[in-house]
This record gives sequence, structure tokens and C-alpha cells, in this order.
Amino acid sequence: GFARYGQENLLFRRPREPLPRPWAEEQVRDAGIRPCQPLDSLPLARLYASVTPQPVVRLEAYRLSDWERQGSSTRVPRSSLAPILRFADVEAYVQSAPGDDGELQALLQVGVAQEEQPHYLKILAKPGADLAPLVDFGLGLIGARIARGGSCPDSGVLAPVRTYESPIDRRLEEAGFAGLVTVTLLMKEAVVRVAEPALVPAVR
Repeated sequence: GFARYGQENLLFRRPREPLPRPWAEEQVRDAGIRPCQPLDSLPLARLYASVTPQPVVRLEAYRLSDWERQGSSTRVPRSSLAPILRFADVEAYVQSAPGDDGELQALLQVGVAQEEQPHYLKILAKPGADLAPLVDFGLGLIGARIARGGSCPDSGVLAPVRTYESPIDRRLEEAGFAGLVTVTLLMKEAVVRVAEPALVPAVR
């Protein structure tokens, strides 16, 4: 009863490959990157709708409240890895579009893994956005966590990219990622029975 609605390429950057150095605050500011905030929910919803096919937008049916929870354990947009990987921390950043109109041109999610699981990098971006700085910044965040030691292992980085999100995959390949597998995205509609409201006689 499941229906196919898309495909996702999983790209992997092997462990023990040198990661970029963490960015200085001035570099981050010059690139227009900043931490995601709940007030970004509307611009993020517009960004998602502008780069996602309308049938997929209707099926996934995200609400503004979903976009407000960026950086928490809830990751929107979700990927095929979301139910599998467990993270010690999830951070979300946005990249502002040129000008001062409040629009966003990219979203970056970085998940720092627990135990021996790979780390997670997810990018949502408009066509024409300069993604190289965003990828470098995200890998620098992961590299900084690994350098601290402790419970953050060097177990590689996984990045899911849907087939309609190209050229994000090519920018990741330029940063050392390689294709791992292609996953088919499936969805099934479920009918939920709702009890009809009924009047109950009052008893004294």
C-alpha cells in the first residue's frame, strides 16, 4: 500500500579525512550565515516550497510550527536517515539571501552523532546559491567537535540529497563526499477513525 514519491542519494565522507578548520566569527558573518531562530519559520517554509516539487510539498504537509523547531531533536525537512541516526546535538543555520528583504537562500543542519554512528549534514538551498562556504562551515563544526575528543568519534559524515535538489550533490562531492546508495522514498496514507461526539445525559 506504499507509494513512491521520490528518491534520495546518500553521500558519505570517510572518517580520518582532514576536515576544514572551524570558521572565525568574522568569516561566518561575511558569508551571511547565522543560527536558525523560531522567527525564521515563514522564510524557511517559503524556501522549502520554492525548491520542492508541489506534489511532495502536499504529501509532506509541514506546518509553520514544524519549521520553528529547527535545532531541536526534530529535523525538518526530514530525510531517510532521520529515523535511524541518533544525535548528541543538532544545530541549524540559515544563509541570508543578498539584500535585506528577510528571505533565506539556504538551510544547513548539522547533527553530531553518538557512539559509532556517522555525523549528519543536510542542506536545503535555492538554485544559484553559493553552497561551498556552507559545506565548509558545516564540516568545520563537525571537525571542531571531533577535535575536542570525548564521546564524539571520527566516524565519517552522511549527507542525504534528494534527486531534485541537484547541484547540492555536486558541491558535496567537491568537498570529499562520494555516493553511497540511492534510497526510494515511500509514503502510505492511513485512515484514522475519529469517534463521533455524543451527548451524555447529566445525572444528579
